Amino acid sequence: MDNELIKKLAEDIRSKKYIIALTGAGISTDSGIPDFRGPNGLWKRYDPIYATYSFFIKNPKEFWDIQIQMERDGFSFVEARPNPAHIALVDLERMGFLKGIITQNIDGLHTKAGNTNVIEFHGNNTQAVCIDCHRLYDVRYVKRSIESGGLPPRCECGGLLKPNAVLFEEPIPKKALMIAEEMAKVSDLMIVIGTSATVYPAASLPRIARSYGATIAEINSEPTYLTGVISDYFLEGDVGNILPEVVKEVKRIKKIK
Repeated sequence: MDNELIKKLAEDIRSKKYIIALTGAGISTDSGIPDFRGPNGLWKRYDPIYATYSFFIKNPKEFWDIQIQMERDGFSFVEARPNPAHIALVDLERMGFLKGIITQNIDGLHTKAGNTNVIEFHGNNTQAVCIDCHRLYDVRYVKRSIESGGLPPRCECGGLLKPNAVLFEEPIPKKALMIAEEMAKVSDLMIVIGTSATVYPAASLPRIARSYGATIAEINSEPTYLTGVISDYFLEGDVGNILPEVVKEVKRIKKIK
C-alpha cells in the first residue's frame, strides 16, 4: 500500500468539487461474491450463453434452474453484506465529498451499505422484474415461488419474471446511461475502483471524464487498460484495505484544517 498515493487521493478528495466513483466486481469480492471474468469467475464455470436474453426467453425454466444452481455455487447476492470498501464510500458521501456512484455490479451492496445516489448500470440481481408489466419483486419471493413448484416464476399478471439485471443481448437502460455520462462530464475527480475497464459502455466513462478535465484515480488489485493511459495515478492493492485508509486520511486532513 503506497501511503504517499493515499495522501494524494485524500488531498484530491478534499480539494475537488464533484467527485464520483465508478465501481466493478473488485469492490465486492471481499463480500464473498466472486468476479465474473477472473480465474475463479462465473464464466469459468458456466457458459455465458446461460445469461443471454434469448436463452431466457426460449428456456425460462432451465434459465431459472441454472440461476438457482449458480447461487448454490457461491454466486449469491441476497445474502452478501457490504464490506469496508463499501462503507468507506458511504463515509465519503456523508462527509459531503462523494456525489454519486456508477456501478457495474448487480449485487445492490452500495445501496445496502447506505449510499443514496447509485446508478446501477447493469441493474440489480436482488430483484426480479415482470417482462410484461414491469412490476418488481424481491428475489426472495421468487425463490419461495420456485421452491413451491412455480418454475418458471411468473408475475400476478401472468408474465415471466427475469432477474432485474441486464442480460447479454439487452441494452443498458437509457436513463442509467444518460445520467452516468452526464455525471462523468461534470465530475472533476473520478475514482475507478475494482474494475478491469474492458466492458463497454461503462469502460468509456473514465475516458469521457478525462476528456472533460477530470482527474482519474484508479484503485485496483492489478494494472488495467486504464493504468498509465487514462488514470492519473494508480493505487495497487486490496480495495477493502485501501479505501478505509483513504477515508482516515481525509478525516485527518479535515482536522488539521
